[in-house]
Amino acid sequence: MQKLGLILIIVSFSPWLAIAIIVPFLPITVAQKALLVPALLVIAEIIFWLGVLLVGKEVAQRYKRYLSFRYLKILLKKFRRRRNKRAK
Repeated sequence: MQKLGLILIIVSFSPWLAIAIIVPFLPITVAQKALLVPALLVIAEIIFWLGVLLVGKEVAQRYKRYLSFRYLKILLKKFRRRRNKRAK
């Protein structure tokens, strides 16, 4: 069940990509696009939370830590340090 939950969490990002890449180029009216975007966002949230329910609290907290801005900031600093060492 945890694998299915992780797959659902990963799949929940696809509506976000569709909003950014596909929806602006669809041959539909602006009003239809305005209805499609919130619908895709709701679908993405539902899929995400279903995945979190299947994965469990512990695993969800672990992945939440990896996606936090603090952790990403630390990774960015490490990357910059490595890059500067190579340039010298």
